[in-house]
Amino acid sequence: MAFQVSPGVNTSEIDLTNVVVAAGTSTGGLVGRFRWGPIEEVTLVTDEDTLVDLFQKPNDDNFEQFFTGANFLSYSNALNLVRAANTTVGNAAAPHNSAANTAGYTSMQVRDSEHYFTTFDPEQGGAIGGGVSNFANNGPFLAKWAGELGNSLKVSICPGDRAASDGNLTGTGAWTAGTSVFAGTSTLFLDELRVGDLIKIAGETGNHLVTSITNATTAAVVALDSSDSSDVSATTFTRLKRSVFSTPSSNLKGTVAVTADSTTVTGTGTLFDIQMQVGDTITVNGESKRVSTITSNTVIVTSEKFLAAASSQAYSREWEYRGAFNEGPPTTSSFADNRDMANDEIHVALVDEDGEWTGTKGEVLEAHANLSVASGARDDQGEDVFYKNYINKFSSYIWWLDHPTINSIDHAGNGTLVTSGTATFRAWGATANASGTQTTDEFFNGSKQLTLSFQGGDDGTAPSAADVIRGYDEFKSAEDVDVSLIMTANHGSTVVRHVINNIAESRKDCVAFFSPEKADVVGVTSSSTATDNVIDYRDTVNQNSSYAVMDSGYKHMFDKHNDKFRFVPLNGDIAGLCARTDSERDPFFSPGGFTRGQIKGVVRLPYNPKKAERDKLYQSQVNPVVSFPGEGTVLFGDKTQLTKPSAFDRINVRRLFILLEKAIANAARFQLFEFNDEFTRSQFVSMVEPFLRDIQGRGGIQDFRVVCDASNNTSQVVDSNQFRGDIFIKPSRSINFIQLNFVAVRSGVEFSEVVGAV
Repeated sequence: MAFQVSPGVNTSEIDLTNVVVAAGTSTGGLVGRFRWGPIEEVTLVTDEDTLVDLFQKPNDDNFEQFFTGANFLSYSNALNLVRAANTTVGNAAAPHNSAANTAGYTSMQVRDSEHYFTTFDPEQGGAIGGGVSNFANNGPFLAKWAGELGNSLKVSICPGDRAASDGNLTGTGAWTAGTSVFAGTSTLFLDELRVGDLIKIAGETGNHLVTSITNATTAAVVALDSSDSSDVSATTFTRLKRSVFSTPSSNLKGTVAVTADSTTVTGTGTLFDIQMQVGDTITVNGESKRVSTITSNTVIVTSEKFLAAASSQAYSREWEYRGAFNEGPPTTSSFADNRDMANDEIHVALVDEDGEWTGTKGEVLEAHANLSVASGARDDQGEDVFYKNYINKFSSYIWWLDHPTINSIDHAGNGTLVTSGTATFRAWGATANASGTQTTDEFFNGSKQLTLSFQGGDDGTAPSAADVIRGYDEFKSAEDVDVSLIMTANHGSTVVRHVINNIAESRKDCVAFFSPEKADVVGVTSSSTATDNVIDYRDTVNQNSSYAVMDSGYKHMFDKHNDKFRFVPLNGDIAGLCARTDSERDPFFSPGGFTRGQIKGVVRLPYNPKKAERDKLYQSQVNPVVSFPGEGTVLFGDKTQLTKPSAFDRINVRRLFILLEKAIANAARFQLFEFNDEFTRSQFVSMVEPFLRDIQGRGGIQDFRVVCDASNNTSQVVDSNQFRGDIFIKPSRSINFIQLNFVAVRSGVEFSEVVGAV
């Protein structure tokens, strides 16, 4: 209370409502080899579908680890997963299709998001291409994560329309129809025109197609309208808007013919080499087919056969992935237009080229519309649409890798970097303003889409024990990662020992689960031999710990992702039973038995121990998993790896104390930096006792006592800046053995006479 110099009333609040909040004990932890996803980064997975989305389907190399996690998630909805990998795994990149560029491809590995930004993004402290690549060799994009799956990716980029307005071209031109020569006066053909552009000559009915450019004043054009057959004297001309997105039949040269049940398109007067590109969709007489080969100016081969014949037909073309975009063609953004720039927009289609992601070749995975290659670009709502930033923020499959290092992309040459004419065009990533050295205000000077297939992704070799241990070390800090049930899949004794000793025993708030090796029980014809194998493996691990739980083996289950049956270790299921027990009852209930110990998805057990074998296993701290005819497959034990007789040799007692210690310790943090006096001690007791009474009421403990007073907070303790609370617990025990005595009593004897005598 503040000091007062005159009479008055002062109010204050003292909060005595602090309570102990129950701590979570159901979150799983697993490290495994996966085909996709960040490396050595903790990722929360809530169900099997999410597991597949983030880390992809299992294969023959990783199914034991995949299904350890998937089996756990059949009982729970919280699994912290870490992908383990060594240096041999690599990310796929999108090098250009030319042999000269792909030859310079450099393999890279992105381990996690932070690694990407600090290594590959210069704005975050990295270097473009991570200092080992450049646009010419590796292309503009990198697969999000390492693995061969990245090789199935393809990026197709549709550039912005070439803008057109009357009088936007310099000089005048004259057309000689017979020779198709377009001769300019004071023109800048090399700077202002591209092969494939359409121009409108004053006085002519139709449009003209630019077929070649010799120099600044000489070009070759052909008329798209047959009525335009006469020479034209020097006059003005306009470059028309041309879109890679689609081209109507009126702007395409010639006609085509197709034969029923054929993939060949034959042109008459066509210029396929100039006006079409592999991957385009060509539409003839209402049938649309993908162009797979351009044989010549007059012959195209499509990927599918035409159903009906047609002759002398008009035709149209469009970008292969136009159907994935509801928006119109990319053009010039308002952001660039307001800065006197043009042609900055792109549409980006990310495609499953080989069908490894979706099962369908050519399926569009992502469609990003109206992005800008202008640095700092924002849409009308103020959102960042600079392609680099947008891709990095929203794509699930790729990172930005590099900009073009020179100012022109020759789209007709499959992404080769060139300079065209005397003009200097804006490179991707340049600012959208007129202050620079460029002599034209355009970003794109290519005429076709840029299509890049990814390569170089590598699954690498199997992670070593050291690689897996590095992954499990992500769970070391209890402050950073919440994990209660750590599964070791099929990782072997070296990893198991590390997880028990360096994580579970160190944290003291989680339990490690492990199974014997597959060879110990799968394919072993003698049940007795399998029993000995399991016990031998337990001795190999050789851990005397109440923070570890071992089961008896493997289960045979169906792999729906690959349509086959697999043998999978049971430790994911046993950890899952603990999580399910938490949700149905409490952590201090045993997860074993017919009530809570039913295991899901078991086709059969390769090792089904009988009573005598279960006796041997239990004496060695191994919990048998047993299939009983008509009663399912059951966890038939609840021991920890503690070898000495103790309450902590049972799973439920260990997990009871984890719950109590975790919850009360979290609550006790609020006593830090308070005074160690009678008030603080009393407050602590009044906070803890209701929590323990609740646990007692739910059957977890038989009795308890909390001591926090001057008897244990002596002057020495106080002077050492310490605070002590002693919490005495009588834990409830699970029933492991049942003795039923059936006593025959002769007539005339009262039951009270014999009760207690047997």
